[in-house]
Amino acid sequence: MKKTLLLLLIFISGITFSQSKEYSGVVKAKGDNLPLPGVNIIIKGTKIGTQTDFDGNFKITVPDSLRVLSFSYLGFQALEFKLKNERNIEIALKEDCNIDWFDAQHIGFYLNSGVVNNPIGGQFHLTFPAIFGQPTLKSGIGYQTNLEENRFVNAYLNLEHLFVSCDFNVDINSSYRNLDFDDKIDLSAYSIETNLNFNKISAIIGASKIDFVNTIENKNINSIGTTLGIRTWIGRPFLMSVFTKTTIYRNLTEYHTEIKKQYKKVYGFLKYYKVNDFNELSVGIGIEFTYLFKSQKR
Repeated sequence: MKKTLLLLLIFISGITFSQSKEYSGVVKAKGDNLPLPGVNIIIKGTKIGTQTDFDGNFKITVPDSLRVLSFSYLGFQALEFKLKNERNIEIALKEDCNIDWFDAQHIGFYLNSGVVNNPIGGQFHLTFPAIFGQPTLKSGIGYQTNLEENRFVNAYLNLEHLFVSCDFNVDINSSYRNLDFDDKIDLSAYSIETNLNFNKISAIIGASKIDFVNTIENKNINSIGTTLGIRTWIGRPFLMSVFTKTTIYRNLTEYHTEIKKQYKKVYGFLKYYKVNDFNELSVGIGIEFTYLFKSQKR
């Protein structure tokens, strides 16, 4: 009788063991395809679970009667995955649709230098919510000079984060540029542009009016031009934004390119600007920090 009970227990244990399978896999961020460490993985309907390691890998043993894994991670949308015959799986989590504009209340100060013509300069930026939540109003001014006859001023006023959805929003940007160069070039330009932001890529479309005088070439241009460009955000681990745009006028073309890199609160940038035979490569470094209104400190 004892032998019969022992055999029965061994048989039941074997059945129980055979009714569970081990699954392994990796969890990554959808889009940049980088592994996510510390993702919570729970067998749905139980409290049994695990977490991904530093490289986003995991292993979990799941009873055959339970076929769904729940994945959750701060800042990403939760996902339920139904297990099939595949024992090694790859999960892609999408960033959460709850949008928080971390740039809504920033002040920034920069020191910058023109490598080619204007070695001394600085920039100031101020960002605040036009309406609490959105949109965001951004303003700023930059100035570069050689302390003699050269001067380059660039100012802007932007209304950003309009018509917001999870994967799309719109910015309206305005800017003013003024350039004096070697008593040869005198330029004033006004622009208005729309940024159509699709996730991490933006299309730049706009128009600009320019008054341009080159006394050496006896060139005098007063023209309205079309601006086209593209902007992109490169996420972890680079945390870098890149944009380039071109404005085509009558008998004249204006070029702008900028690379901006973030490290915590410190930002560095590299800019290139060209119009006619004037060009400037500028490098800068600065700090941006968040401020709070009195009502927000409670």
